[in-house]
Amino acid sequence: MQSAPEYWIWLQTTLGYGANIGYLLEAFDSAEGIYNAFCRKELTRIVSPAQRYKMTSMSPSQVTGVLRVCRDRGWSLVTPDSAYYPRLFRQMENKPAVLYVQGNPEALLSVLPIGMVGARNASDYGLAAAREIARDLACAGAAIISGCALGVDTAAHLGALDARGVTVGFLGTALGVDYPVANRAVREAIPRDGALVSEFQPGVQGSRTTFPIRNRLIAGISLGVAVVEATEKSGSLITATCAADYGRDVFAVPAEISNRSFTGSHLLIRDGAKPLFSAEDILEEYASRVDLPVFSAPRKPPEKKIPAGEDLPPVPAARPKPVREPEKRLKPEPRPKPEKRPEPPPEPEKPTGPAQLPGYVSDAGKAVYRYLAGKGSAPADEICEALNLSASAVFSALTMLELCGAVRKTEQGAFLPAQPEL
Repeated sequence: MQSAPEYWIWLQTTLGYGANIGYLLEAFDSAEGIYNAFCRKELTRIVSPAQRYKMTSMSPSQVTGVLRVCRDRGWSLVTPDSAYYPRLFRQMENKPAVLYVQGNPEALLSVLPIGMVGARNASDYGLAAAREIARDLACAGAAIISGCALGVDTAAHLGALDARGVTVGFLGTALGVDYPVANRAVREAIPRDGALVSEFQPGVQGSRTTFPIRNRLIAGISLGVAVVEATEKSGSLITATCAADYGRDVFAVPAEISNRSFTGSHLLIRDGAKPLFSAEDILEEYASRVDLPVFSAPRKPPEKKIPAGEDLPPVPAARPKPVREPEKRLKPEPRPKPEKRPEPPPEPEKPTGPAQLPGYVSDAGKAVYRYLAGKGSAPADEICEALNLSASAVFSALTMLELCGAVRKTEQGAFLPAQPEL
């Protein structure tokens, strides 16, 4: 039985991100079946008291704000009922209930998804290896899966973009969160042929818990995961461990045995990971399992989009906003007062704000709402300047306020205050 997206969002919200929903789906078939079982009080011994409390505190009809934000921003929702839901995710017990997708959701259906992860502060050797291997894999028809972080992740995405191939970036934040700022140009390029994907609902910022949750998705969707450069305590090892737990292949790029930046990579090789020297080491593993014509006739990569002579350019930095010079205003000459001016009609009362915003609205969100309540309406850039907040902070605040119905966006792009749906 298929379920409407509202039921999947309700399940995601009440059980939490990364929760084990596999056993519930086996017992009740669908998200709507789980909701109906909850209404019949059949989940008492299956879910925790905290989860039951969350289930009681909301219903599927209360998540329409999430759907509205996704619709307004052109984002797709992919659930286990969707034709775009990755087939390898269906094997996971802790499969995602909802994926929020910016770009082409068909990128999730690649027959050869290969994960590539590694250090954020990677060496030149690690960055060059990641980019070259990713480019050659993309030329062979593989989809490059990574996490949109700086360092190896960025190099892997750029390699796929060099080949005009498909790459999918799984985020540790919600879609639309400008993090990391230095990687903005890459995040803007990925959805043109690939996709940015997040398990987190609009407005969720990154934290220490969100990125490990993201890492399991990189491992889960991939046939194999390549660790390009990792220290002994690298977060990339979490992804490699998840991949091994899911029965995926693990590859690791070696370096000099004295290179401490590759200690984690060498430990993976010691424990059974396949040494990775080129894309062929990965492709030969799947030549007999994946039906790709390029295995018999590999194509050459197109010309690099990056100017020659720059082996691995840095990620384009965000362009600074132009500084507007204040307009020069001439002091008007005094004019004689008219004998009698008709009184203007009284202005409509501006909303003074709700008695209480939902508890999850941040301090920045409250400040933005107060400003809009006093101003009446304002575009996002005016709010940034007036409150001295970053664009990402204001975007996140407006998203949260939209979700609870406290503000709405006009066709002209301005935001208006409204009574929240408490």
